[in-house]
Amino acid sequence: MPLRTYLISVGLSAGLTLLCALPFVLVALWRSPTRRWGLVLFVGSLVILENAVAELPRVNGFQHLHWSWQAALLTTASTLLVVSLTPGVSFASIGVTSSLQPGWLKPSIVALLIAAAVPAVVFSLGSRVRLTSEGWAYLLVMPGLAEELLFRGLYQSLLNSALGRCWRFGGAQFGWGLLITSVLFAGANGLVAVDSQLHARIVLPGAIAPFIASLVSGCVRERTSSVWPSVFGHNLSNIVIPVATLVSRSIH
Repeated sequence: MPLRTYLISVGLSAGLTLLCALPFVLVALWRSPTRRWGLVLFVGSLVILENAVAELPRVNGFQHLHWSWQAALLTTASTLLVVSLTPGVSFASIGVTSSLQPGWLKPSIVALLIAAAVPAVVFSLGSRVRLTSEGWAYLLVMPGLAEELLFRGLYQSLLNSALGRCWRFGGAQFGWGLLITSVLFAGANGLVAVDSQLHARIVLPGAIAPFIASLVSGCVRERTSSVWPSVFGHNLSNIVIPVATLVSRSIH
């Protein structure tokens, strides 16, 4: 991929994602008693970095793989590096080494059932996915690890610090960070599309499922004080359709 094409693609995808999140950010800065502009801008710069990492051309060793191992591994590594280098941010603050709150299991199970319901509905509408061994390995490990550490771990924690957590529901304290993180997550998973001809567009129907899934994962993150239930639930929801496909084929 030519450098110019790569830079334009990163700029379009990151720019449209940030543009979609901007109304929520402005309302949050207007309404929240806590306003730390520097942290909000820092999250914006991390969104650009994440897009740059995700769209890097594949190097030898990853080119023959069907799934996005390179992007997921680099996203995970860059998130951990940012946490290590950023003052005031720790692995405990993003939910990696923090202890689970008492009563964490029940809301985690409820959230998992809600998250699994979305792909179950998609399956009922006719979607079928057959996976190779590589696909099973990837979906069981990487999406949840890479995306939950970045979005629910780093982004949501930084935005909570920047904008506060002024609401409480179901035993979870949360704020504008949950909504903004969900928009950013949707931007990376269907809301924003940039094709090979560098035609960019916003796909609102594509944002529905990831936005809802992010709200659920974000609530679990706040309720449990840990990112690991969200990682587990994320990966499990990814294999609902493949498992249902296997079961359906064995029945018929």
